[in-house]
Order: sequence, then C-alpha cells, then structure tokens
Amino acid sequence: MSLPIGYDTSLLCEMNIVPDKFEWKFYPTDEPYNKAANIILSKASYRLIHEFRPNKKKSELLVPVKDELVAGDYQCLAYYGAFVVASVPWRITLARLGQSHPQKSVSVTVQAGNIVSWRCDVPESNPLAYVDYTKDDKYISPPDVGNRVKSMILSHVNVSESGVYKCSTTNTIEKRNLDSTLKLEVTHHAHQKAPFFISQPVSEHTATKGSTLFLECSAVGKPIPKVVWYKKFQSQLPAHRTEVIAGGLLIKNISSRDDGVYVCNHTNSHGSIFHEIMVKYREEPSLDCSINATDINQGENRDLECEVRGTPEPEISWFLNGFSLLNDSRIEAIGNKIYFRPIEKRHAGNLQIFARNIVQTVYSSIRIRVIPLPTSIDEIPTPLHNRPRHKPKKSRVTKRPSRQRAPKMIPPSKPVVSRVKDDTVVVRWNISNNNGLSILFFKVQYKEIPFANQTYTSNKGWNTANTDIAPNINAYEISDLKPDHFYKFRVAVVYSNNDSIMSQMSKKFHLRSIDFDKKNPLPVCLITHVETISHSSIKVYWNCPPFNVTIDGFYIHYLIATRAGDDYVVVTVEGSDVRSYVINYLHPETSYDVKLQSFNQKLASELSPMMKGRTGVSPVNPPTTTTPTPIITKGANIYVIIAGGVVGFALVVTGVILLFVCRKWQRNKLPDTQDKSNSIPNHIQADASDYMVESKTLSKANGCTLPGNKITITSNPLADTEKHAI
Repeated sequence: MSLPIGYDTSLLCEMNIVPDKFEWKFYPTDEPYNKAANIILSKASYRLIHEFRPNKKKSELLVPVKDELVAGDYQCLAYYGAFVVASVPWRITLARLGQSHPQKSVSVTVQAGNIVSWRCDVPESNPLAYVDYTKDDKYISPPDVGNRVKSMILSHVNVSESGVYKCSTTNTIEKRNLDSTLKLEVTHHAHQKAPFFISQPVSEHTATKGSTLFLECSAVGKPIPKVVWYKKFQSQLPAHRTEVIAGGLLIKNISSRDDGVYVCNHTNSHGSIFHEIMVKYREEPSLDCSINATDINQGENRDLECEVRGTPEPEISWFLNGFSLLNDSRIEAIGNKIYFRPIEKRHAGNLQIFARNIVQTVYSSIRIRVIPLPTSIDEIPTPLHNRPRHKPKKSRVTKRPSRQRAPKMIPPSKPVVSRVKDDTVVVRWNISNNNGLSILFFKVQYKEIPFANQTYTSNKGWNTANTDIAPNINAYEISDLKPDHFYKFRVAVVYSNNDSIMSQMSKKFHLRSIDFDKKNPLPVCLITHVETISHSSIKVYWNCPPFNVTIDGFYIHYLIATRAGDDYVVVTVEGSDVRSYVINYLHPETSYDVKLQSFNQKLASELSPMMKGRTGVSPVNPPTTTTPTPIITKGANIYVIIAGGVVGFALVVTGVILLFVCRKWQRNKLPDTQDKSNSIPNHIQADASDYMVESKTLSKANGCTLPGNKITITSNPLADTEKHAI
C-alpha cells in the first residue's frame, strides 16, 4: 500500500489456530517511493517488533507514517512453541506525484468519421496516477474497457465534437492539471491526407496471467484509414481472445503465448503508417513441494526440492521457523533446493520456501519432524509385536448341545473417516438389522499405510483404541496421528455371547494437514440451548450461519462437566438441515459440557463455544409394601419364641462357615489363574492371530467370582488379503 506522510495504518495478522504469541519483522528499504523495490527476504536486514494489540487469533500492528523510515516489508510471525509460521510480507511505500514533463499542445483538423485518440503523458507517481479528460469542463468517459485505457478516444467524431480538450492527473493524494491541450476541428471537407497519429502510441505494455490488455493505437486521415493488427513473426492473432475495437486491440485472458510484438498498420489511398507494441508477460509465482510433511532421522543427510514457476523468474528464500537459513552451517539452500548435511534436532519445525517476483510473493510449507537418535539413557523400546511372549491359552467353556441355532452376529459397516484436525479424525459406523444378540461394546483399530514410494513392512500392525465404546455410540475420535500420512481403520463389535466380529477395513484415508493461515471453510454452528428431557436424556439445539459449502452433518461432543481433561464422547448427526438432537443414556442429575462441529468428507469445522446441559432427577421409587411384624402379647406361646431363636442362630452359623470355605477355595485357585492368563482387561490384542478380550463383568457363583471367562474376537476375514488391498 502507498500512503502519504502523516497518515496511520494498521496491519492485521490472523491465524486459524490460536498461537502462543505473535511477533513482527520489519525489512526497511532505501527506495521508499518504489513499490517494485527488490527486497530479498533471506538476505535483507530486519528488526523485530513485539506483538501489538493481540487478540487470541489476531495481532494488529499500528504503523504511524511519520517519515521515509517506515517504508519496507512487514512480516507477521505466529509462534506455536518452537514451531513458527511466517506470513507473506505486506509492503508499505510512500505516495507522491512527480513533476510533469513539458508537453506540446496539439491543434488538428480531421475528417468527420475518424477515430481520434489523444494522450497526455503522466508524471511518475506512486501509486499509479490516472488521467481525466474534459471538454469545456465536462468530463469525458473513457471507453468501456475499464482503467486499461490511458488515452482519450473519440469514436467516429462529428462536427459537434470540435473544441478544446484538456487533461488532469490524480494519484489519490493529489490532483494536478496538466498544461497540454488539444484543439480539435471536425469538418466534412478536410483535405486529403495520409494516415497520421495525433499522439504517438505507447510502445510497451506489461500484462499478468489471466488479465485483459488494451493496446492503444489509432490514426486519422482522409480517406478514413483502415487498420490491420498482427503479431510479429507469427502473423495471426490469438484466436477467440482478441477483438479490434475503436482505438486499439483488446486481448482477453492473457497467457504466456501472448508475449511478443504486436503491429498496428493504418492504410488509406494516400499511404500507410504502422506502430510496434511490445507486450511483456508476467505470471505470479507458484510452488509445488510434492510433500508438506516429512520425518527425518537425526544425523541423516536429506535433500528437499520444490518446483517453482513464475515470470519473471522468482527470487527464492528459505525460512526455518520464521527465520533465514543463510547462517546455518548444516544447511545449504541453492535456489529451489535445500540440503541438510546432516539434520539435527534444532531443524525440527516449519520449513517455508518463499518465491517472489514483481507480481506477487507466495510461500509453501514443509513440516519437519526429527526423530532423535537413541542414547544409553533413552533407548528405543522394542515394539510390542517383536517381543517374545507366551500366548495365553484360551479357556474353553464346554457348551451343552442345543438344537437351537445360535443368533447371527452382524458386523459393523465399513467405517467412514472424516478429518477433524491435522492429527485427529472421527471414525463413524453403524449396525443394521441386528435383531438378535445385544451389544456389549465396540473397539476401533487403525494402522498406518505406507506412501506410494515406500515398501510395506509387516511390523506396522494394528493399533487399538483402549476405550470401550458404548453400544449407543457409533462414532469415535482418534488423535495423535501423523499429519500427511495414510491410514486404514476397522471396527470390532463385542456381543453378549462374549464373541465378536470385525467390520471391513475403511478406504485408505489421507490425513491432510491445513496451513495455519488458511481459513476453515466449514461453518461454525452455535448451540442455542440444551433442554432437559428426562433423567437420562438432554436435547441440543443449534443454529448455523449462511454457508455455501457442502456439509454432511454434525458431531456433538459431550462430557460430564466434573471430568474436565477426559476424552469427549462423540455422536454423529447425519444431514445438513438438522438443528436438534437428543442425547440418551446419560447419568441422572448430572451436568454435561456440550460442543458442536459441522463436517463433510474432507474435514470438520472448528468447535463451537461450549454449552452446559443437565439431566433431570431420577424418578422416586414407589414405597415397598411390607408385612406388618406381629406383636407378641403376654398370652403367646413361649415355645414358638424359643424355636424361632434356635433356627435364626443355626442360619447365622451356616452362613459364616460357607463364607470361610468360599474364601479359602478362592485363594487356592488364584495363583493358577494368574499363570494361565496375562491378558489386559478390556483390550484387544492387535498382533495376535485371534483377538482376546476380558469380559467387562465376571460371572458369579454362590457369591464367588469365577476367573477365566473370556471373549474371543475372531480374526478379520480380510487379514490374509490385507497386503494386497493396500
């Protein structure tokens, strides 16, 4: 932006994730009036400015424009621990309007019907100045091609347009009348004359990719000249994108093929005149780094390369965590390539490549994670699936033969996966047509899938989420995943017969990371209120702002308010038009924290502000009807009282003996049980051929707990073909 001295401006830096702090870098320039001054970010000197007016996700920097010393580039830094994101720089220059060059006034007589083009030369200006043309103090509108025209163009002039024309120039801070004038006389009986230019057309234009360019070139004469346009060394003009209009040539949707020299040739019976115009093509830089995250072992050499395009050729700068790498002896950056020789722990974080040319500055990021070398104190632990271990013997429960057919176990549907954050997903599933066994709980498993250029290794087994997921829940959030890695997921359901069945594996899911400075496009819907429905249910209501993106539904996250820090339970609400949902199976008289997200197949929105809800009071139990205790009067039989006392004493003694025997038997049985079973309660053994799960409630007999009641989760039927499915 170009500002006059005495003005103030504010620069606003906004992130989509709240950083630990903000900081600003200021790169001064010796060319305060030149918006095209070349400032090479990796080499230029700078000074740091601490955050100003911070507001969570935003930082505002107030810049008072007092003198030339404020001109230069301003870059925002957002800190996330040691991970730093640097923004594209803003440039502040000083506005001014230079001195006008002397221009000759022109007096000309033309034949009616000619196209008159007259141009006033504009002085040097920042920002670019524009020119206004008037006749008798009346403003003359330019042709309908926007601000691309710098000349006054009068199409098919007539006698009434004779007069004196003037011009003035403005650059937003100053307006100045120019000395040049045009005295125009239009007649029906002009002298025969070969074509000539009233004002010499401009000889050079620059145009950016996708823009529209107007090449001004118009001559007058008698007879009225005819104009022909062509491209030098090519003859033909770009097809379907060029149009000859009054006063020049219009080229639409500029591309690199339009670079070159264009020629306008005006001819009548008395001669011809031509003019050459050079068109220079400009294209903003673009970057393709092929990856945006990588893991590197400490001590390794690593080369990274990004494909860079742009015209003119962009200047490249490499930043690591917000600062240049030129002074790092372990790193060499040459153009679009960077070499780590070798990589160290301090190189972990956010690697950014900036590409800058006269059109624009862009950047791309690569997240680097450095895996440290093991030390004598911190050895890398042997993976669980590589450790020698003894498989627990499965206890077999002898079943009585039955003529009844066992109920069919229905597997969960193939999981559907949605991104929530850079390292978090939500896995969704359902079970349809389950009319038989009741469900005890679900388990979710996931595994990392190699990249296309990696070799599959069998030791990358399934990971199992430790949480037992309640039967009424059909979604689960998995965090601490690796951004920009591939994963597959599956769901196990454990039925009331202590057996289980696996779903099919999900499709290969790419957990893409989103840059910190890119805004999440999904709407953040706000919970309006939470209604108490019963002692075990609440109803959540919400509203959404207008949005023009596709959403598939909503995630409702809820948690008992007194358990802050625990994982939220997630339920899925399908449908973009739904605005309420009842959550069941809750504890009575309990407060819950509730949050909301919208989601689609690609990602989920930011979480809504938290809202609290509370379940109702449990219904009061009806009074129990008791048999009145008989009152023994003096006339009662004394033998009845004695007999009752003897029977009561005998029952007490018998109970004490049974309790003693039961405890002794349990102590004798316990060591043997411990030797036979070393499985973790409520845990699926992800690397065994069969999956073993302890029952959530152990069976009881005569008040004694019987050990060894296990649930067998059969192997995934697709396990043998798993490698071929990847």
